Amino acid sequence: MAGIGFELKKLFDKSGLVNKAKAYTYSSLITIGPMLLCIVMVGVFNRMLRGAGTDYLNVELFQSCVIYAFIFSYIISSLMTMYLTRVSSDFLNEGYHNALLPSLYGSIQISLVFGGIPALVFLVFADLPLSIKVGLFLLYMLLVMIWNQVVYVSAMKNYKRIVLAFSSGAAVSIIVLAVILYLTPLRTASSALFAFDGGFLVTCAMLMIQIERYFKPGKTVSNFSFLAFLRRYPSLIAIGLLNSVGLFAHQFVQWAGPAGVQVSGAFLMAPQYDVAVFCAFLSAVPTLIVFVVSLETSFYPKFRNYYDFILSKGSILDINRARNEMYQVLGQQFTLIMGIQMIFSIISIAIGIRFLPLIGFTSTQVDLFNILVIGYFAYIIYNVLALVLLYFDDRKGVLWLAIAFLAMNTLFTVISLWANDQGFSFFAASFVTLIAALARIVYVLNHINYYTFSAQPLVARKTENRFGPLLKR
Repeated sequence: MAGIGFELKKLFDKSGLVNKAKAYTYSSLITIGPMLLCIVMVGVFNRMLRGAGTDYLNVELFQSCVIYAFIFSYIISSLMTMYLTRVSSDFLNEGYHNALLPSLYGSIQISLVFGGIPALVFLVFADLPLSIKVGLFLLYMLLVMIWNQVVYVSAMKNYKRIVLAFSSGAAVSIIVLAVILYLTPLRTASSALFAFDGGFLVTCAMLMIQIERYFKPGKTVSNFSFLAFLRRYPSLIAIGLLNSVGLFAHQFVQWAGPAGVQVSGAFLMAPQYDVAVFCAFLSAVPTLIVFVVSLETSFYPKFRNYYDFILSKGSILDINRARNEMYQVLGQQFTLIMGIQMIFSIISIAIGIRFLPLIGFTSTQVDLFNILVIGYFAYIIYNVLALVLLYFDDRKGVLWLAIAFLAMNTLFTVISLWANDQGFSFFAASFVTLIAALARIVYVLNHINYYTFSAQPLVARKTENRFGPLLKR
């Protein structure tokens, strides 16, 4: 999140509810912008399509296309995004400012190739109309680009233009769909999909314009210069991929199980389970927003102060005092985040029990929603701890946590299919991983001086590769 902290700190230092609202709006768009836009737009489009008399099969096909594009674009982009976050931060700290914008171009090129090839293979063999294939592929490619852009958007300070980019995209999609539905006879999934594409194209273009204005390279640097740090941070690529696959693993298993159905002969889905997952995930959104604010405005200054004393050869008393202050703030913010998430989880369960049956949820789905809300409570707190561990550069620990979560989420869900149960497997995997993450962060914090002073190699290891000269050129 390079650069976001300064802007948030500036907003929170100002008094008034408006500035606080601006800070939370900014952080929410940085952290969950594409996700939030997808969620809101799917809900709005469903209402518009049904209200215009679109048949059930077309609505279901449209939903399937958006879900597949969202999930698999997120997974493909995760190969680069966590690595890019660390590399862009290093570029800023080490003075490689000219490599920032080219690294975005390079990451997008790599992501589009790695994501485009399997997508094309899938679409070639899928029994779908050509218009659906084109619309789906375009949406998938746009989302891949936006996920990469979000890493760089976090360094921009002009949050008004970021809000404008996302809101403009949503507005364009709604207007285009309204024109199609009410001024033409078209009531198809492909028309809705192209309207969806139009909005994301506007968002992607506006974000790219802002990023290019903010990062102005002074000299030509290769688009692939960011790969110069590949040997330094290979685990971040694995962590990003494992985390994203782990998040959706329980859905993949459900799709292949008895609850799975084929939509239009191309998409495997588990409609009742997927809808409950979608609604339950919304309960975890507030923590994602609050975490970014608390991390950047409260924890990071103390974290930086601790290492500044070490680098500036501060006394052992200064170092220990800074460490204790860092621990105190971390404990306070972690308690705050857990409390806020618990409140939202309780509210979500209460609202679900009361109102979800009114929109068609069965009693089984409501029970499933409730256990998934608790599961996402554990999952999101585990993610918070994993990100804090990465602040302390505990990449090995976070990698093992990601492996454990993916393995348990997959295995427990397979067992749950045998036991004819849904939802509890995700909760069990998230809860066990949360306990492991708590144990790991306690261990790291208890040995922080060892990690800082003694765990580093006596001789610096060579981490350059054949892309290194591209960065120096």
